[in-house]
Amino acid sequence: MLRISAVAVIALSVAGCASTSVMQVSSNEIMLTTSAAPVCGATGSQDVAQQMAAVETLRRGFSRYIVGGAASQNNVGVLQTGPTYANTYGSATVSGNSVYGQSTTYYGGQQTIVYGSHDTAMRILMLKPGDPGFERGVDAQVILGPDWQKKVADGVNAC
Repeated sequence: MLRISAVAVIALSVAGCASTSVMQVSSNEIMLTTSAAPVCGATGSQDVAQQMAAVETLRRGFSRYIVGGAASQNNVGVLQTGPTYANTYGSATVSGNSVYGQSTTYYGGQQTIVYGSHDTAMRILMLKPGDPGFERGVDAQVILGPDWQKKVADGVNAC
């Protein structure tokens, strides 16, 4: 039961971890920018960007595309906060004129904060049969796989 819960938590934390924006720059060309959560990594961001290039190609009535340029950026960082509380516990024993004791201090409240994103930007030239370079283009349906229609309808937002 614990294992199933852990898998569910991981699945929910990764779901919806990427977003994509698209800017139309000509009748058959778009600029696509994907931003993915730190857990996705650069590879996850690139995978979502590639799938969204295929989705946008099909949504706009084209069937293949060529990546005319791409760039990626890693804005991920980790911040470790200091302790927010300290508790000291001690004990002492008296034996004659001597006192023996010990104390222990426990620090807590530290947090590790992961912030930022992995970003991918691509220039996509979309192609129809008969367009120059169509044979060299990437087949959008092949990239999306057998459930390509669902991905075109819903988009891709999980790495």
